[in-house]
Amino acid sequence: MIRTHQSLKSRSALTAVRRGSPDLAKVPPTTLVDTLPPAALDHLWLAVSFPFLPLEALGQVRQQPMVVVVQQGQMQKVITPNYSAQRSGIQAGMTLIAAQTLNPALHAISRDIAAESNRLQKLALMAGNWTPAVSIIENNLLLDIAGSTRLFGGIAQLLEQIQAWIASEALSPCVSVMPTPASAILCARTGKSLCITAREHIHGAIREIPTQALVTDTKRQQALNRFGINTLGDLLRLPRDGMARRLGPDLVQKLDKLLGRQPDPQKAITPPPVFHQRIVFDAGIANTEQLVPFMETLLEELQIHLTRHHILAEQFEWHLLNESDSSHRIPVYLTHPHRDAFDLMKLSQLAFEKFKTKDVITHIALKASCFAPMPSSSKDIFSTLPKSADYGTSLVDRLQNRLGRHAVQGLCLQPDHRPEKAWGHCKVGETSALSHGAQRPLWLLETPRSVRISQGQLVLGGQVLFLQSQRERICSGWWDSHPIRRDYYHARTATLRVWIFRDLNSGNWCLHGIF
Repeated sequence: MIRTHQSLKSRSALTAVRRGSPDLAKVPPTTLVDTLPPAALDHLWLAVSFPFLPLEALGQVRQQPMVVVVQQGQMQKVITPNYSAQRSGIQAGMTLIAAQTLNPALHAISRDIAAESNRLQKLALMAGNWTPAVSIIENNLLLDIAGSTRLFGGIAQLLEQIQAWIASEALSPCVSVMPTPASAILCARTGKSLCITAREHIHGAIREIPTQALVTDTKRQQALNRFGINTLGDLLRLPRDGMARRLGPDLVQKLDKLLGRQPDPQKAITPPPVFHQRIVFDAGIANTEQLVPFMETLLEELQIHLTRHHILAEQFEWHLLNESDSSHRIPVYLTHPHRDAFDLMKLSQLAFEKFKTKDVITHIALKASCFAPMPSSSKDIFSTLPKSADYGTSLVDRLQNRLGRHAVQGLCLQPDHRPEKAWGHCKVGETSALSHGAQRPLWLLETPRSVRISQGQLVLGGQVLFLQSQRERICSGWWDSHPIRRDYYHARTATLRVWIFRDLNSGNWCLHGIF
């Protein structure tokens, strides 16, 4: 997308923004934003408050009178009334009984904090389109937009885009731009839509805000009322030493962060690097072979995404949607994380060999949500020879995607001394050492075969078996229905090396494995 930068000949650092409208109303101009030195815009914070977040999180923005309530002791209190309820005189902080007295048709729903958190997380991820530095402060969003102003053509253009987006996502949001995060959050929370870029103008912007917006402690509010301090302007005129002594040093620190006199770092959220893209076909595709160029395009986009986030894909899957709106999921299995689009395409083609459909495909989507960090490595600057590929891993990947994940499995040891119960299936690539250190044959017979005795010698397949002197006795399984008491030997014929045992109960000899 190409954006045209249009320089504004007269842009003020102090402008008032009408709520719900992207237009900026001019006020007496100060320093031009575009001519500010770079250090002046090291940080510029945009805060968004959502007065109807509890209702929006529940999907209950309706025309009928409605409130969100929370249980406090033995009563329920209103925290968010909608516009229709407000017209009946219902306000936040009322008890539900008092609110229902004003409007008997009032509908009340309980607050869902988890739903509110999920909605804020979703909005924060969407806000990442304008800046990577997005924070969630209580029920507000905070964006550090100083580094994005030039990219989007200036503060006015950037603010216009953000306002248009947030107005389409939320009901009556309040957007405020300030030089400090604390002042931006305070102004947005109190409904003051401002755009201020100079720190010296913060005092004038917040002086009319009631002290209750900053001081939430009841005892401190009562003390301020006794002193006749009703606004932040009154509070800022008090001597710092006396304020710290009577109201606590933390209140002085709040005011310093508000005015930018003290650092106030903010921790930005880290969005999960989920990849999900799709292609819609106008005419539809009836043959899966025609999907190849579109699959290559999506895999190239996935490779760019992985490179950008310095990660590898551990698993991904394809989604196909046909004319009847039925969806088909085709997973691609990886034994080790990958990033190369060419290798991922070969594995995807093997996975698609099992997929057959007679319907016309209208959508194809690629989704990856399981990732591994890119391992750090050091390479010789003079080395030009590529590393040899891991052909064992590549073969397992091809077999799993062609035959199915459960058709290719590994073998692992089980905590049992009985040979026939000492192994099991595991994920390919998992290894474990022999706990007892004894050598075991690679080919273990599912059922031991009898070995006959001829003229006092053990004979297998017409060949005489020669036993080694070392013996291994296994007596186990007395706790279940398959106890064994055996002496195991290594034996050889002219062509084979085998593992045989003598049953101590019956005295019979049996072949159990071949090395």
